[in-house]
Amino acid sequence: MIDLHIHTNKSDGELSPKEIIEEARFLGVSVISITDHDTIDAYDEELFEYARKRGIKIIPGVEVSSKVEKAGVHILGYNFNWKNEEFRKELEKIRNFRHEYLYEVGKKLEELGYAVNILKLDKIESVTKAHIALDIIENETNKEKLISEFGYIPSKGEFIETIMNENCPRFCRKEICYTKRSRRNNKKSRRKSSISTSSSICTSR
Repeated sequence: MIDLHIHTNKSDGELSPKEIIEEARFLGVSVISITDHDTIDAYDEELFEYARKRGIKIIPGVEVSSKVEKAGVHILGYNFNWKNEEFRKELEKIRNFRHEYLYEVGKKLEELGYAVNILKLDKIESVTKAHIALDIIENETNKEKLISEFGYIPSKGEFIETIMNENCPRFCRKEICYTKRSRRNNKKSRRKSSISTSSSICTSR
């Protein structure tokens, strides 16, 4: 078996990279790719050696935030040089935009009446909508507000689709960093990639 779309705790997953390797071995998955959001910090020589000793092949991967016209898309890239410093710097720029987005959307959510642990979330290097939504729905301070809005405590996905996505009450446009240089770097190595679009539908209530 293979699994080429895995997130670790370097972005919005729960397990560490080594824990992912152990989970893959337990489940009989022999080929994996860790595709964290806008970061390849999961990868180092130690991880590849750790996986090799356990019979797991790792294909380097990443999920990059981008935009096509008005639609947000996540681009899955594979089999690149994870040591490339220029590529790492481009990803770092995108992560910086994520933190600017955190403060902007956090302020808007607070205006809506939700308590948001912005400073705590700001410590997450590749902070995502999922982190923000989970922080809100797990905060007891927001329980009454959530029940008032939804009638129950929603999942993080439902909160994102209803409150945070495009055309929703507290939508904030997240800047995307995509330069000619990064396109050139990707073209050099002739890498394969696949694209999955992210939902921008707002459920009205």
